[in-house]
Amino acid sequence: MADREKKKKRAYLDDFEKDLNGNYRYRGAHYRYAGEIPRGKALARLWALCGGGAALTVAAGVLPGATARAPLYLELPYMAALVLALYAVVVLVRATRGGDPMRAYIHEQTVQKLPSLCVASAVLCGVAAAGQGMAAFADGGQLLDTHGIFILFEIAACAAFAAAAGMVKKMSWNREE
Repeated sequence: MADREKKKKRAYLDDFEKDLNGNYRYRGAHYRYAGEIPRGKALARLWALCGGGAALTVAAGVLPGATARAPLYLELPYMAALVLALYAVVVLVRATRGGDPMRAYIHEQTVQKLPSLCVASAVLCGVAAAGQGMAAFADGGQLLDTHGIFILFEIAACAAFAAAAGMVKKMSWNREE
């Protein structure tokens, strides 16, 4: 059972063959970007959305007093949103470096994974903002201090990640054997 799962996880390695010089060459399928807007412009927009969402998520956490001595139920959604936001940026880096045409296994690990990462980041940013809003009202309705700025940053990050997820889903790729 473990061998079958390991084989399935690394099945893309079967697409590499040794040539006469002993070097490995990729012989698998490729994906070519076929979107309406040029690939460079699409990637620039994705970088603005994902990178901006990640920057807003990080900025919300470094606000003085926003997460200091917060209960665990406030910290967990924010920390999960932060981890997923940074991982979405790492996946976007791999997608950008994948080139055009992109190898099939890179496409599966990046372009197909990015929408769900962005949606999960957006949901967790929204949950973190809602939790911080509840904490602000519990503290006497002080929304104009760091709680309010944290909430604004997280809502903006939520919107950025939701827009990025929608954009990636609209991008079209053609498979080439």
